[in-house]
Amino acid sequence: MTYDLSPEVLNLVGRVNMRRTAIVVAAAVTSFLSVTTAFATPPTGEVKFKDMARAQAMESATVPINPGDNYASGSYSVAPGGETGWRRLPGTSILAVNKGKLMLHGGEGCAAKEYATGQAAVVPAGTYMVHNAGSEPLEFFGWFFDQVPGAPKPLAEGPTASTPATCTSVMPAVAAPSGVSLTDPAVATVVPGAFDYGAKAPLQIEAGKDVYASWLDIAPGWSSGWIAHHPAANIVSSGELSYVEARDGKCDESEVYHAGQAFYHPAHRHMAFNKGNEHVILWTMYFDLPHDTPPPVIGNTITAVDFTQAPPADCPRLR
Repeated sequence: MTYDLSPEVLNLVGRVNMRRTAIVVAAAVTSFLSVTTAFATPPTGEVKFKDMARAQAMESATVPINPGDNYASGSYSVAPGGETGWRRLPGTSILAVNKGKLMLHGGEGCAAKEYATGQAAVVPAGTYMVHNAGSEPLEFFGWFFDQVPGAPKPLAEGPTASTPATCTSVMPAVAAPSGVSLTDPAVATVVPGAFDYGAKAPLQIEAGKDVYASWLDIAPGWSSGWIAHHPAANIVSSGELSYVEARDGKCDESEVYHAGQAFYHPAHRHMAFNKGNEHVILWTMYFDLPHDTPPPVIGNTITAVDFTQAPPADCPRLR
């Protein structure tokens, strides 16, 4: 479901205190909105969003941030009995299961591991096969690090890989994916950004914590207000997204990302805005969220993003 929250609804949310509270909102998209936060500098403008997945990471990983490589993402569906064939994944991949059970073959010793709805496989680089051994469709959202520019879309396109030597008696090679569909694919090239985030400290994914993927359609003139957020990998599919933050005693507005660019942000405070004439389409996967069942509608968003931030002293008039 896509939610379209007007400024009036967002401001109503902002008047709720910081304790967990449920309020009734007269909005076209929903009649109930549970929130956990208050707005110190409310967002302005129009934004639509969709929750793509929230799942508990079942493994830990250290992910380097490599400018020049690609990030890719997409929503996958695998029919009962379907499989991707053996696929070479050059970097860490996150497979967050929304429905059904995901069977992952490969890795050391050609192990097979099953992931249920609400679980996320954190897969290191290697050759793997995704298989749906269940009786209902498998649906998962995938985020793929360190993809080779120009490569086929992961798990769904291009030739399959050879069967790993340790797996020949487990799952035979297939020439093409069977029963696999990919929707909403996104891909972009990682850029270091103005402040080269991630160059000194890689992304740390912790088993037991949640990952959360979202899609945003940001209208021209929109601003997030001052926010703080969990670590996040991002793909800009259209438009131009700008950020401002307090840095070295001034408001720094030098961080701008364009369509076709991907970037990583560690947990920190800033303000995002669309000063262009086009809608910004942004895909984001947040990491290190507490494992929890969120409130409905915007519960995942306000878990990943803290909207209670006041303007920093270096930017007192910038909203």
